[in-house]
Amino acid sequence: MSKMNERVFIRNARLSYPALDKPRSSSFDAAGADPKYQATFLMEPSNPSVQAIWAAVQKVAAAEFGDKAAAILKSADKVPLRRGDDKESVPDGYAGMLYLTAKNKNAPELRDANPRIMVTGEQAIREKFVAGYYVNGFVDIYPYSVKNANGAILKSGIAASLVSVQFCRYADAFAGSAKPAESDYPDCTAEAEASGAAEFAGSWGTPVAAPAPAAPAPAPWAPQPAPAAAPAAPAPQPGYWGTPAAPVPAQEPAMPADDGLPF
Repeated sequence: MSKMNERVFIRNARLSYPALDKPRSSSFDAAGADPKYQATFLMEPSNPSVQAIWAAVQKVAAAEFGDKAAAILKSADKVPLRRGDDKESVPDGYAGMLYLTAKNKNAPELRDANPRIMVTGEQAIREKFVAGYYVNGFVDIYPYSVKNANGAILKSGIAASLVSVQFCRYADAFAGSAKPAESDYPDCTAEAEASGAAEFAGSWGTPVAAPAPAAPAPAPWAPQPAPAAAPAAPAPQPGYWGTPAAPVPAQEPAMPADDGLPF
């Protein structure tokens, strides 16, 4: 028998911790869990979507768990709708808000403010769905049970599956979400030109000219210069014994051994 799902439309919520361009794992996932697409919807307690979500949670809990539903609904870690102030370290934008985190191993449908326009491509998705922007979305509320190898239930509760997200409107991005825009930087062109680029040549600024390459050493197979002529033998002196030897001719330059080169 298939488990009961209740689809809910969430309207006018702020997007938090989006992973819509590609599936990701988080530190809260069980060891070995597959990465998933995910989004957290932050809502004012007065947002009508809160009542719609809670009604769906109650309906699914009653259908799946019967007389144990009341105990599950009282446990904050067993339902997908939670209080931002209950977080150990309250993130930017969570104070006084309620939030719901929905995940799915399959990519959600992503639409622009004009619902006829689909948002596709990782770069476009990252630019359109920034943490802090307002969005709408569909989620499926469903029951779950985690069992051990023997079939005993270890944990059960209600969760939310991410179906789709629609960009609604821009707002201040949460801390660490938005990248600086061009207008956030001062124009330092004049300062750079006045700082004297030539004075700092050779740093990360203007490169200096490369030094002239050293003359290559003569190849070992090149003709060698003739050695200096040997000094003339002294003229025989009177009384010098024996016959003077014939003068030694100058030696030819020795040729290098064959080094295997073709020339």
